[in-house]
Amino acid sequence: MPRYWLSVFAEDGHVLGRWREGAEYRTRLRGAAAARHFNTDPFAEGECRTVLETYLGDRVDNPAARVMRAIRQGYWPLEETDQQTLVEALAWQLVRTRAFRAWDEQVGEHLFPPMWAAEAVGFVEEHSGRALTPEQRLQVFHAALRQSPPASVITDQRMALRSAIRAFERVRAFLSADERRLVLLRSDRPLLVIGDSGVVLRRQDGAHGITPPLLSATSQLLAPLSPQHLLISTTRSHYRPEEVLTPKRAAKANTGAAAWCQEAVYRLPSMPWPARLRIPGTAPQVRAPALVARPDDGGTPATQPRHPAIRDPELRAILQQFTAPPPRQRKIPSPPIGPRRNVGGHDGNGRLADAADEHAPRRAGAEINPYELRER
Repeated sequence: MPRYWLSVFAEDGHVLGRWREGAEYRTRLRGAAAARHFNTDPFAEGECRTVLETYLGDRVDNPAARVMRAIRQGYWPLEETDQQTLVEALAWQLVRTRAFRAWDEQVGEHLFPPMWAAEAVGFVEEHSGRALTPEQRLQVFHAALRQSPPASVITDQRMALRSAIRAFERVRAFLSADERRLVLLRSDRPLLVIGDSGVVLRRQDGAHGITPPLLSATSQLLAPLSPQHLLISTTRSHYRPEEVLTPKRAAKANTGAAAWCQEAVYRLPSMPWPARLRIPGTAPQVRAPALVARPDDGGTPATQPRHPAIRDPELRAILQQFTAPPPRQRKIPSPPIGPRRNVGGHDGNGRLADAADEHAPRRAGAEINPYELRER
């Protein structure tokens, strides 16, 4: 959580945090805002270790702090350049938190076994020198699925940093869509709390789950800019330009902050805890999908979504640094029918990654359609 953002929820340099087990602690702003080495490159030396933190501070946080301060002082609506600055800050805030990192890891854990198994089918055909029948492909697929190693065998400590950069472009495009607009709700007294994830996504039905797709066309993004200012990115047209933040609307936003938090929800020390607000007993979880596998019918090959292009040259250079092979690459174990190529990975929206971007399989004898992965 950026310090400039959380500081408006502080008094005398402290915020009041309520933790998942129910305890409350008065926490120094510095301790609540920062997670040590969260965005550092573990394989780099010198200034290269903190290249992403430096970029976020100079290119995202400093401009966004100026815009948010102007909003709290009554400047609304914003000029186009300031609105774009705000949109980029919201996009980064969604992908730079522990909440997104936990979601990213959970999706990878669910997708890796079927991707490993699909690659194993091609591996067996390649080394047997013959094509398998559809029934044999399914047998190999399910056998490999049972023997799949954990997704951690293909990950390195920079994968989370790469995922955040790639997901940022997708989230920015999502928030910049023509059908979306930013709505600001204001109150004359403190009503809002803020979770340690900062922003919250709410589905059309009012749910705050994180099961993919994380970004649906009708999802709302809620961002408490202060205890009295709530910013909403929405496609709905019923909001008027000048809206009042009512206690009912604030209660809905506070429920989302509690649902999305990883550890704590923060508020002004002088502000009472909202009535009937409860923090769930566990952090948000991605439910395992129901797998549908079928042999390749030889028709049109399935297409795999590609990550959006990184537009900022400086950010592309940072991604290239994080993509370069680390000094010591972990060796992937080879199960009896496992693939010899790295597999796994997904894009920023919970779908299979492109082979050029991460470790997606190059060929799948048993087709897996990512759009057929459903919740149980």
